[in-house]
Amino acid sequence: MTFTTITDIQEQARPEGRGALAAYAYQQIRDHLIYCHYQGGERLVLRPVAAILGLSPTPVREALLRLVSEQALELDERNTACVPLTTRETFLEIHAVRGDLEERVTRELVTHITPEQVEILADRHKAFIAAFDARDPHAAAVANVVFHSTAASFSKRPLTVGLIKGLWVRMGPVYAATSSLPTVSPADPNHPHLKILEAFLNRDEEAAVTALRQDFVQAREWLEPLLRR
Repeated sequence: MTFTTITDIQEQARPEGRGALAAYAYQQIRDHLIYCHYQGGERLVLRPVAAILGLSPTPVREALLRLVSEQALELDERNTACVPLTTRETFLEIHAVRGDLEERVTRELVTHITPEQVEILADRHKAFIAAFDARDPHAAAVANVVFHSTAASFSKRPLTVGLIKGLWVRMGPVYAATSSLPTVSPADPNHPHLKILEAFLNRDEEAAVTALRQDFVQAREWLEPLLRR
C-alpha cells in the first residue's frame, strides 16, 4: 500500500483479534518509519505509541519487538524501543544496496508500466515540486519517498520490493531529520524523476537506469551532510 501523508496511514481500518492487531501495529509503525514520521534517536515509548494507534499495549509491544528483531528499531538501556541513529558508513551501505535493488525494479518496470501509472507518478512528483516551492524540507522528503514507493508498488517483483522496504525503514528517519531542501529543484526539466518518467514512456531501460543513478547521487548530496561519522 502506498500513502501520500501520515494521515493516510492513520486512516487504515483497524482489524480485530490479537494477531491481527499486532500485525496492524507493526505495519503502522513501519510505515511511520518509512514516511519520515520518526527521527533517529527518537524513543518509541510503549503506552504513548499504543494510545496514538488506539490499541492496548500488548499488540504494540509485539510489533515493536518484531521491528527490533528486523533491526528497524533497537532497545536502549531501559528496554525502550528507539529509532537507530544512522552513521555515514551505515547510510552509504544502505544507499548502495538500495540503489542496486531499485535499479532492478526500474529495469522491470520499463517493460510493463502503463501510461496511467506514469501519470500517477507525475502527480506524486508534482507534490515534490510543491513542497520544494513552499520551502518545506520535511514535506519534500516525504514527497520524495512517496514517489519512490509508488513506483515500487507498480512492480511485479514483490520479493525485491520487500527487501527495498526494509531499507526504506532505515532511510525514512534520515530524511525526517533534514532541515534543508534538495540540492536540485524537482521543477528542473532535467530532474532525474522527470527523466525516469520520460524513459518509462519511451520504454528506454538504459535511460531510466541512468536517471535513477543520478537521482541517487543527488539524494546522497542532500542527506550525507546530516550524518554523524
